[in-house]
Amino acid sequence: MKQARSAGASVPGAFGASPSTQMFATAYRHFCAGQMQEAERLCGDVLTFDPGHFDSLHLLGIMALRAGRRVEAAELLGRAFAADARSSECQFNLAQALRACGRLEDAEAHLRHAVVLRGDFAKAHASLGDVLAEQDRNDEAGESFERALAIDPALLEGHYGLGNVLLRERRFEEAVARYRRVVAARPEYAEAHSNLGVALAALGRSDEAAAHYGRALALKPQLVEVHRNLGRLLLTQGDVAKAFALSHRGLALAETEESRALFAQCAARLPSLPEDVAFRNDLARLTTRALVEGWTRPSELAPLAAMLIRSGPGDACIARAAAAWPRRLGWTELGSADELAAISGSPLLCALLQTAPVQDTAIERFLTNARALLLGTAHADGGDDAAGPVELGFFCALAQQCFLNEYVFIVSAEELQLVAKLRQKVEAALASGAAVPAVWLTALAAYVPLHTLANPALLAGRPWPVTVNRIIHQQVNEPAEEVRLHTNLPSLTPISDEISLAVRRQYEEAPYPRWLKPAPVGQPTTVTWYLRNQFPQAAIAGNRERASLDVLIAGCGTGQHALETAQRFVGANVLAIDLSLASLAYAARKASELGIANIEFAQADILELGSIGRSFDLIEASGVLHHMRDPGQGLRVLNALLRHGGCMHLALYSAAARADVRAARALIAERGWRPMPQDIRQCRQEILSLPDAHPAKSVMGYSDFYAMSECRDLLFHVQEHQLAIPQIKALLAENGLTFIGFAGPPALNRQARSPLKAAAGGAMRELDAWHLLELEHRKTFVNMYELWVQKPGPSP
Repeated sequence: MKQARSAGASVPGAFGASPSTQMFATAYRHFCAGQMQEAERLCGDVLTFDPGHFDSLHLLGIMALRAGRRVEAAELLGRAFAADARSSECQFNLAQALRACGRLEDAEAHLRHAVVLRGDFAKAHASLGDVLAEQDRNDEAGESFERALAIDPALLEGHYGLGNVLLRERRFEEAVARYRRVVAARPEYAEAHSNLGVALAALGRSDEAAAHYGRALALKPQLVEVHRNLGRLLLTQGDVAKAFALSHRGLALAETEESRALFAQCAARLPSLPEDVAFRNDLARLTTRALVEGWTRPSELAPLAAMLIRSGPGDACIARAAAAWPRRLGWTELGSADELAAISGSPLLCALLQTAPVQDTAIERFLTNARALLLGTAHADGGDDAAGPVELGFFCALAQQCFLNEYVFIVSAEELQLVAKLRQKVEAALASGAAVPAVWLTALAAYVPLHTLANPALLAGRPWPVTVNRIIHQQVNEPAEEVRLHTNLPSLTPISDEISLAVRRQYEEAPYPRWLKPAPVGQPTTVTWYLRNQFPQAAIAGNRERASLDVLIAGCGTGQHALETAQRFVGANVLAIDLSLASLAYAARKASELGIANIEFAQADILELGSIGRSFDLIEASGVLHHMRDPGQGLRVLNALLRHGGCMHLALYSAAARADVRAARALIAERGWRPMPQDIRQCRQEILSLPDAHPAKSVMGYSDFYAMSECRDLLFHVQEHQLAIPQIKALLAENGLTFIGFAGPPALNRQARSPLKAAAGGAMRELDAWHLLELEHRKTFVNMYELWVQKPGPSP
């Protein structure tokens, strides 16, 4: 808080013989001695005799503000102001109380009065700058700080506030100079160390930034934003363990969308689990919440969730099922009643089953075994009390998992026969109005989607358990909504190219991917701001900001990335196109479910987009161009639609990173497997059983390996190009596009990144440096080359 001056300035001249004056003088002495309780009592006594006593009201207001009683402070200082409107210092202190209450316009008015009453009131000018900055009026704020410093060049509040303005304006070197002056004079100023760290990080001076973040935390461990900023910095540097520890502490201090997202990002990258059992249990609890509440894309947390499940009390059952594979075990062979209760009652396992495909071979084998036992139970003609030693809720979660992964688990010939018989039993019972045990429906839903029943509408209106109703909603209601939306989706262009038609057929049969929750994106921002935060050292031409941003998502699939983009950017109006109506219908359903209205879905072929007569400020084509006959032709079409000054986000497969995919495809060709469910299942099982040294074995490290449509996309795609960085460089040069940077490659150690530090001579030289790095570290872009580029020229 700003230092109180009014009471001290007004007291000496006010001393006299009156009781009120004498009592206030004593109160003020107690105040100066830090004896606040006695000072407050005496000021209260003064007001008993003189309710309008200015100095007592003023001092009580200052003490209330220092004690954090903001509303009370504003009321007392307001009464003091009413008693003497000519006191600049009362105006100043009242403004502080109003600002603390969030009444920024009122605070601004009183500060403007204060500087009129006393033109050389430097602290009031600086405080006015703070209030203006909080209202995003940076130009005016900067002028106020400059006036404050013209009056008092040593005023730290002025330097700190001006540093904040410069930081918002991305004038990082100037901001650093201001903050350094502040921390030199006041080394204990934690917020200045924090903001100095932000500016240094933006300049790429990570070690210095980390040091100042560390100093800020040592001074004020409760600064949540420092945990977040230092955690992000450490995560970028590859220090996952320290980043995770910071994110965990930050989450404990304050749960915000940002702190939850950072925790999830750090936790998802943990290479191993903490040894402390209590800490591990807390991590399991938080991971369960993160999956259910959507702190990040659930698929990103699936490997961590599997590690935690495998470290829990039910792992013995999982280990037995995996060791016996491919033989299926009975309940008693799988585990004791206590062990089965532990694994089936695991909140984390159930959360994982309901939100993302399982990405662990041993758990998959346990679930496949459990599903077979459920099927056997359903055929034993027992009721719902015959579900074995495992509760129905677990089996319902298993059925949801099977639908999410599109029934990718292997199925034996015997199981197929039993499923066909069970389907007949369920359909007959529904048609006749007879009872259908919940265990029947759950078992069937774990093998085939319920919307494929002869008359799935007959499932409605029956008194199912809550967990079964969730299955019906997932497998009947949601697909029905997609069918309804499918018929209303517009077609913008013809689709006549042979490759485009083949790709469309694949995604009509297997929309990709099936997802549940998007990642949170935080507060919407501009494209320029977003990119400058992603690439602080890149030369990004600033666009003239527009009220709206026209965005094209070229190849949106089932819409997860498109819906994240629609929420990420201020004023975004998104056109999301795809070849597949089935994929678009899924995306449209999710948009409606999430309440996202600033997106339009339409069927179109990229090759024909020149006919629609539209142009865009931002184009995103993630994982699309490499599935075209000629990626260069696709890029030329998109570039023609991109406005000058606009940006494009591309994601392309790396030939260096996908040698294992090529090996797997050679195996597929050798075995004669086709892109059909049973062949894909068989392919997966053979790959899982390969020796570790086999070049195709590592494809099981891709998350796409664990769901049917995604595995088809990974290993059985009808058209795929794999590129190298020199080819990308040539494509950009051909189209006159400026390389901004690669987004999201895994954090590499500093030695591996040394070629980048040596790069000089512009963005294209940086591409050469990345190429050298990839030759040394061939899995650098295992998740695709994700690059941002810009089209030169003035913005429209």
